[in-house]
Formats: sequence, structure tokens, C-alpha cells
Amino acid sequence: MGAFVRAAALVAGTVGVLLGLLAAGPTASAEERRGTVTASAPYLMPLEPYAGYEPQTTCKRRPKPGVLVLADWLVARGGGYGPISRSCRGSSTSEHKESRAFDWLLDADDPTDQALATALLDELFAPDDTGQPHALARRMGIMYVIWDDTMYASYDGFQAERYLSSGCRSRRTCSPTLRHRDHMHLSLTRQGAKGLTSWYAAQEPPV
Repeated sequence: MGAFVRAAALVAGTVGVLLGLLAAGPTASAEERRGTVTASAPYLMPLEPYAGYEPQTTCKRRPKPGVLVLADWLVARGGGYGPISRSCRGSSTSEHKESRAFDWLLDADDPTDQALATALLDELFAPDDTGQPHALARRMGIMYVIWDDTMYASYDGFQAERYLSSGCRSRRTCSPTLRHRDHMHLSLTRQGAKGLTSWYAAQEPPV
């Protein structure tokens, strides 16, 4: 599933970002760290608007092509390959049931994994070279991200909001999984999950 990944450039870029994070220090603010700028040059399609909330309405177990491309791209940076699909049983709503969400396995207590997560969020939410905010997240069709007790939703302008799962009474008694401290959850819009937004169109075709 790694045919879409430009591995050498990706690894070099990730290492550079991690070195930058270490140089900035643990107390650097998000704005001080967020120096990554997404180039607009590779994209023939216009930048997507902020996506609205698209809840799960059906159950489909086959992973969507865009989710698979994004999963490969993330795991090439580090971290592990988590679930995409989820059982249709139960009344809870989840984009996993439509196979348009991915859990990137990271440990919030591990400094390396925490740096990987921070580097990704900085890259997703950085402006592009024309000043458009949250450019990469919008081009990928990301609907929302949940990581380490925090949610970033497109329909709220990707502003960081404290998150507590409906299955938790408090963070103190909540599991690392429900707190999203042992994985980062990324939900895609239906267009993003199908690989029909501009980021997927700009990826190199399989050889």
C-alpha cells in the first residue's frame, strides 16, 4: 500500500521538522513552532473550503482509497498502522463505520511520538505560500483530528478544543484509548476519503 508515498523526501522532511522542534524547546508556543509552509505549486485544483460535519449514515467495511493513501503517508513518518474500519454493531456514530477514518498509533507519553504528532499538526494547519490558513488539512479533506485530549475540527476553523469522549466521566478515570493518547484519530470528508480532493490528485501515481 506504499506505492503512493514519496519516501525519501518524506523522511528527510520529517527529520528536519523534528530537529526544529527539539531546537525550539518544549516550551515553544504553537505559533513559534508552526513555521512549515505548504507550497501551492504542486496543486492544479483550487484549495478546498473548510469542510462541514459529515456524520456517518451508512456502514461500509471496505477502506476508501483516500484513507489508504493517507494512512501510508502517515505511517511512513513513524508511528503505527491502526484500524480504519469498525463493526457496524452498536448505536454510536463513527466515521470508522464508513471506513473514512484512520487511527495513527502514537503514544502521547513517548517523546518521539509526541514530537511526530506535533510536527504533523503544525504541518496540517500551517498556511500555504499564498497565506491561506490550514492549507494541507483542507487539501487532504480532513474533517477533524483528535489527539491527546484535544480536538481540531474543520467546521470550527481547526481551533484546538479540549475533548472528552462521551464514554468518559472524567479524564482521570478515562482510558488512554478514549482520551486518544495511544493514537491520533483522523476523520475525512467523503470526498477526501474517496481521494478526490486536491492533495490526492497531486500525489505521484503508482509505478
